[in-house]
Amino acid sequence: MRLARLLLFPLISLVLLIYISLSNWTLLHEPDNLTKLYLNNLAQGNFGFGLAANYNNGISFLGIEPGDIIVGGFPQCAYGRFSHAGLYIGDKLVLESYGDLGVTIQPIDHYWEYSEIAILRVDTTPEIKEQVISYVKNHEGGLFYPVAFKPGERIWNCTKIIWKAYLEYGIDLDANEDLWISPDAFYDSPLTTVIREKGR
Repeated sequence: MRLARLLLFPLISLVLLIYISLSNWTLLHEPDNLTKLYLNNLAQGNFGFGLAANYNNGISFLGIEPGDIIVGGFPQCAYGRFSHAGLYIGDKLVLESYGDLGVTIQPIDHYWEYSEIAILRVDTTPEIKEQVISYVKNHEGGLFYPVAFKPGERIWNCTKIIWKAYLEYGIDLDANEDLWISPDAFYDSPLTTVIREKGR
């Protein structure tokens, strides 16, 4: 009985993985597929958000505006160049989602720790950016889960909350039709402009 309990969660996880894979079979064969990238990187030994440390990138936040997106990354990140994203709301504060905090407001300072960083400006009006900020603020305290698929508003990760907020106002920052969205999608979006970046 004890062994059955120990095997139950891995077995359920395996069944879900198989179901998701079969349900999205054509999606998994897209050349720019995030799931495929993630699995390939896992096979190479790159896990999660990479090798976290304080890289002191020294980027300047001068001229950053509310509604701008900050993306940061560590070496050997499993899902691309960037591993985290936050929405700048003004007063040196960022709305983001991670860990035990869920959707939260944090000081911008921790973005200096990333080895790779970029500040992105979304091509839209200040009014829409204010509505986007309001949308995210309304979800403050929301539950974080690292693999939060795009549908639904029950669980969030750092990118889904920003993507969903802009999508509510007609701006789709994800050119890939994938199961979830990576910070790299914001960087690669034709609807964002790189204001400043460090790394590479």
